[in-house]
Amino acid sequence: MSKNEIVKRLYKENPIATFMFIRMGVAYYQTLLPDEDLINSTSVDFEIPVGDMGSADFFPTMEAKHLRRWIVEVI
Repeated sequence: MSKNEIVKRLYKENPIATFMFIRMGVAYYQTLLPDEDLINSTSVDFEIPVGDMGSADFFPTMEAKHLRRWIVEVI
């Protein structure tokens, strides 16, 4: 699956990203990336360096499309 396809899927399916924990300046999130048939989903764990957060608000659950910059980096 290409990065472009992943971004399209994030906007189409609108999965939720869930905060897991912060360790040593890195926030860890997880989301499910649905397959086209919606039966098989891929769990995606991704990291957001606290330095990248700036003054933005990051919540325990967020729409994954808002975190696509970091999701696409790990795939």
